[in-house]
Order: sequence, then structure tokens, then C-alpha cells
Amino acid sequence: MSENQKIVRQWFDHISAGNAEAAFALFSEDIVYDLKGSTPVSGVFHGLDSIVNDFFVPWRKQIDGDLVVNIDEIFGEGDRVVALGHGAAKTVFGLPYENDYAFVCTVRDGKICKIIEFLDTALVETAAYGRRLV
Repeated sequence: MSENQKIVRQWFDHISAGNAEAAFALFSEDIVYDLKGSTPVSGVFHGLDSIVNDFFVPWRKQIDGDLVVNIDEIFGEGDRVVALGHGAAKTVFGLPYENDYAFVCTVRDGKICKIIEFLDTALVETAAYGRRLV
């Protein structure tokens, strides 16, 4: 496993352990988080404050209990690292939330400077926000 792959793996390990401080310490000052889709929490977030306040905090309000993302595979070369995984939780609507993820991470100078997250956005809308899709 390359150094950059280890950094990305550490980020997920810290998040899964509930150690946000250690996880966010792996971010560069100019971190960009791009959550694909059109959900209430989708968007491009610039900087740690925006990622926490505009994405993570609102998203966690939709989850009842823990949301653990298990990484199945990490691969990539150079500064690009891809992590494929799956997660499971229960939403505030009492619905199961079991999503699959692809994270494309860019690591520069030992810090994660960009994350692009792909996931099933229809599941986010229905399970986490109680919306019906027609």
C-alpha cells in the first residue's frame, strides 16, 4: 500500500472510530469536498468549516446512531487514491440506510486536499429525508 493510500485509509479509520479531530487533521487547509448529486447535503464544500457545518453536521442529523463506512478496496497511483466501500445505519425515519460509495481522493504533501464522493443519491433522498420518488 502506498503512503497516499495509507493516509486515505487512516482517514476512514478515524471517521469510523468517531475520532473526527484526528480525521480532519489529515485534511489540507484548502480541502475541497465534492458530494455528487442533488440531495439536501450535496454540493462542493471549500475548507474544513464548510465541510463540517454545511455537510457533516446537517447529514448527521438525518442518521439515528452510528454510520460506519467500511472500505472494501483502496487503489490508485500517485496523488489519486480511490476508496470503494459500503455503509450501514438507520435514519431518523427508522429506515435502513445501506449505501455503496466511491471516494476519489487527492493527496498532496501528506494531506488530503480533495474528496469526490459518489453514492446512491436516491437512497439518501428516500431513507434519510423521507421523500418519495416517482
